[in-house]
Amino acid sequence: MNSLEECISKVKSLEVNNFTFELLILENSITASTEIQNLIGKYRSNDFIINHCLESRLGIPFARNAALKYAVDNNFSFLAFIDDDAYPEKFWLNHLMSTQKSYNANAVTGPQIPIFPQTANNSFKFASIFSERKFAHNKTISWAATNNVLMDVKFFNNNNLFFNEQLTEGGEDKNLFLRATKQGATLYWDANALVYENVVDSRMTVTWVMDRSFRHGATGYAIESSTKSKIYTFLTCLFKGNAYILKSFIWLPVNIINPKKSFLDSICDFFHGLGFFYGLWSKGRFKKYI
Repeated sequence: MNSLEECISKVKSLEVNNFTFELLILENSITASTEIQNLIGKYRSNDFIINHCLESRLGIPFARNAALKYAVDNNFSFLAFIDDDAYPEKFWLNHLMSTQKSYNANAVTGPQIPIFPQTANNSFKFASIFSERKFAHNKTISWAATNNVLMDVKFFNNNNLFFNEQLTEGGEDKNLFLRATKQGATLYWDANALVYENVVDSRMTVTWVMDRSFRHGATGYAIESSTKSKIYTFLTCLFKGNAYILKSFIWLPVNIINPKKSFLDSICDFFHGLGFFYGLWSKGRFKKYI
């Protein structure tokens, strides 16, 4: 709850130019939380509108579709997503909206910067699994994550592009944006639109790293199959599974010796590769979300 309050507080402090925005708290629970209602009451004002939506079907794609449907039903032009355990830099929305306007983009995304505790081990600080993808500013890319993205509501609604509710195991955001770009959506990377995530202690374990990497691979089948034929999906996952496992062994000495690298990267690659093979075997049916 502390992270959610930090997120709400930072969103309230956003500096925006020539547009207005409202905050939607999407609660994915059987019943509404009194704590969340109290937080909303604490920060809501005439100058800062906070809306609340309860999605009782448990699962991330259900929650995200509820947010997208809310934006459609209430005639919002754009919908921006940020996780409740993250918080934005004060010009975050300005950067996203500026890039959208400059390129008439259907979606704009940016980096999420991990914030580690001072006591964090360098093996975790340098591990790629905690790092954001890096692209040139204003580069067009093929997919985005919902930890930091702005969406053109009309484009997604007109093209019937919603989150795949079968992907309750994860990967539904990558799946959606891959389908969107295949249908002609323009998606830009704004390197200045920053959000920050506090990395909690529970994620700084080798077990968490292995499980997370395995899930990334295991959801690969469902993600790849959204834009590829069955045989091409099979071949792609087969290739990626082998490539990640081979990479884990090739780079292991470097990841161990180089002080700016992490041995966890090799562990991540190995379990990522195993996940692809599991995804092939299960046809993407992977129920554990971490």
